[in-house]
Amino acid sequence: MINWDPIYKQLLSPQCKQCPDPYFAPYHDALPHVGCCSHSPAFGLFEIYKMVKAGDQTFFWEQIYHHEQSEVQELTITVNAHVHPLFKEVASKHSLSPQEEEDLKLSFSVCSFFVRGKGCGLHPDYKNKICRGFICTAIEDQLDNQQRHDLAHRAREIRQEVETFEQQHQAYIKQKGWSFQTHMEDILDYLMTVNKT
Repeated sequence: MINWDPIYKQLLSPQCKQCPDPYFAPYHDALPHVGCCSHSPAFGLFEIYKMVKAGDQTFFWEQIYHHEQSEVQELTITVNAHVHPLFKEVASKHSLSPQEEEDLKLSFSVCSFFVRGKGCGLHPDYKNKICRGFICTAIEDQLDNQQRHDLAHRAREIRQEVETFEQQHQAYIKQKGWSFQTHMEDILDYLMTVNKT
């Protein structure tokens, strides 16, 4: 039901192709059923480090940094999901809190890296910690206690690897006064020098 990929440190489930979770169901039958691939992934130093070390700077610049849906923040880049235009029409008919509006938006959204019939179009090394470690409650509810324990252990392992790397290298980058908006090339050069243990 849930498989651990030790090479790319990711949790996978064959059920994801036919996502059983009603929370991630599309609002309308005309919209694609993409499950949690309605998410807008954020890329930080860890994922960018993986791209740089793989010699994939062109991919980074074209598909992440300059992606038409990207929002470049201080030390993250969010590539926003494509939101179907029907969302604005439906949302305008309801009085929604900001959180309710974000939840509704998921029902109209498709991740920019989603590929029909395949799922995630990103190289597994470039997926962020959420995309590598998230399992929806519909699948999790089917697990026994040992499987839930194993799932929590693997998800924590993914988080810790990323967060440890981020904390260590963010400290250096902040000390230099760099950000993704102002010093991206300097940050890429720095990441090229990093040897992950």
